[in-house]
Amino acid sequence: MKKDVLVTVKGTQVNELGEEDTIELITKGNYFFKNESYYIIYNETEISGMEGTTTSLKAEPRRITLNRMGSAEQKQVFEVNTLNISNCVTPFGTWVMGVIPSKVEVDLTDMGGSINLEYELNNGTEKVSDNRLSITVKEV
Repeated sequence: MKKDVLVTVKGTQVNELGEEDTIELITKGNYFFKNESYYIIYNETEISGMEGTTTSLKAEPRRITLNRMGSAEQKQVFEVNTLNISNCVTPFGTWVMGVIPSKVEVDLTDMGGSINLEYELNNGTEKVSDNRLSITVKEV
């Protein structure tokens, strides 16, 4: 099973002052099931600030692995209550990014579905923001 899909990515960031910033990306992508995991692959656009980058998501029942390749490079794992640290490499520099998810919800079938994440973002030592990320996949 490999399908062309419409991928909607909605991310909300809440800073220490309670101010919210939300971006939404709707793009075409690929979706398939392999070795007990669903995969979502799509190209980032100017909206996300990572044009020229391909994002791959590996969705397991309790873990999401994000892998970015291209103008930005990063591998980030999301597991509930587990601090995962990664390096984010961009044309503007490299920074350390840590995530501590409080919610990793995977509701995917062969027809599509959704991933919902809630996590604290930090710079390796200090909290930067609270974040929500919602990814939906629909057949084209």
